[in-house]
Amino acid sequence: MTRPVVVGIDDIEHSARAVAAGAREARLRGAPLWLAHAYHWLPPVVTGVMPGSDSPEGAVRDAATELLARAVARAHAENPDLDIHDYAMSGQPGPGLADLAEHAALLVVGGRGRGGFAGMMLGSVALSAAAHARCPVLVVRGEGGVDEGGVDDEADPRSPAGHVLVGVDITQPATGADAIGFAFEEAALRGCGLRAIHAWEDPGYFYPVAIGQYPHETAAEMNSERRRRLDSLLAPWQDKYSEVHVETQVRIGSPSKLLVGSSRMADLLVLGGRAHSGGGGMRLGGLAHAVLHHAHCPVVVVPESVVSQS
Repeated sequence: MTRPVVVGIDDIEHSARAVAAGAREARLRGAPLWLAHAYHWLPPVVTGVMPGSDSPEGAVRDAATELLARAVARAHAENPDLDIHDYAMSGQPGPGLADLAEHAALLVVGGRGRGGFAGMMLGSVALSAAAHARCPVLVVRGEGGVDEGGVDDEADPRSPAGHVLVGVDITQPATGADAIGFAFEEAALRGCGLRAIHAWEDPGYFYPVAIGQYPHETAAEMNSERRRRLDSLLAPWQDKYSEVHVETQVRIGSPSKLLVGSSRMADLLVLGGRAHSGGGGMRLGGLAHAVLHHAHCPVVVVPESVVSQS
């Protein structure tokens, strides 16, 4: 059975972009589309609503079911060729979505909830889902040219539009391999190019005396060595996906600033996430947090696979 694409929704209007993104990914993969909504009913001791009133737990569950029915009807109308299912879950949305999508091809969530503001940081549900997930998580960010703001960013003006962008940490090849593989597959499915970026901060800036003792380790030489290592990580995937045009960039500077800036010209940005030692979800480091909060395009975080940890 083809693994599904799971989309977490909160309400019809705020989730429209996430559903559209999920439908596109499902069509690309020939996969079923699952729409999921988590409802959280609080007991009377918390809410002050007494049993027998108009708002018992059953009414909350019925409202969630009705929300999903309307979402499915709308998704079917816009995507009549897709196999669409709905799932209502009781509990916290982040962990609940991650559990439902454990064996999914992709989990899709919106970048902010119904209380969010354009240009502001990532919503708590999206961040929680990304942290708990054991499958790739697509966070739908970007507003079609609206400046997300929040960080100073850097972009290469030569970056081509309409491509998949992948950030590669050559010091963590196990984590990066899964992200690189996903990025190549996504570029092949979309019929677009791939841009692989590695950014690093020059240690000579922080330790000028120490670096000065080793004249052969100049910034230019170190940059060339990092480019060679990046090329070696990409090589097997280029052989597998020979139809994907690949461009690379190795640059001294802040990884988060370069990726956020370059995301202005990308259709999708892909990052790797370190798996928790117990196998439950991902550890999202500072780079992932910065990109998830401030990227100008949708972001996929790909968890490190169990195989790559061994």
